[in-house]
Amino acid sequence: MGFNKLTTLITCFILALLVSACSSHIPPEISLPLDNSPTIQQVYDNPNNYLSQKVRWGGVILSNENKQQTSWLTIVAFPLSDGGEPQVSDQSPGRFIAIADEFLEPLVYKRDREITLTGTVIRTETIKIGGFPYEYPVIKVDHYYLWPLRTVYEGPDYDPYWRYSPYYPYYPYYPYYPWSPYYYPRPHIHRK
Repeated sequence: MGFNKLTTLITCFILALLVSACSSHIPPEISLPLDNSPTIQQVYDNPNNYLSQKVRWGGVILSNENKQQTSWLTIVAFPLSDGGEPQVSDQSPGRFIAIADEFLEPLVYKRDREITLTGTVIRTETIKIGGFPYEYPVIKVDHYYLWPLRTVYEGPDYDPYWRYSPYYPYYPYYPYYPWSPYYYPRPHIHRK
């Protein structure tokens, strides 16, 4: 009886450690969906309907301009995953400007970094891109999260990938790994 209680206690302790180790450091304002948050496309179509509306948007930083008491980030928007991470692809719904009431270091909050933020739609602003007028939704930032840099590892120590042997299906994998011409490492991408 005592052994079973001790085993149960140790198991619960280990599980608690695992859960705490796996808990995310991403703020809940970023990782949790925002109720009734309009998409950037909806704001483009009817900007006046969404003034003072709370949004959760994200994407890739295009530029960072620090003014006297604020930082203006121009962001190329991308859809967000369930956890709030930008899903970067070759399709974007547009751009927006995010204004933070603090200094954001340009060497950190720089071009090509991924960011997710929440804030309030305050207006639209027309800026020319190569002579073409472009209307940017502007949001006042409440919370933001700069995603860690992505790192690409290559080599057999990271996510090895086997090519099929020409003798498949009799020998599905060439037996002389890693000197086989049918073996090559697959790039493995993850965040730091």
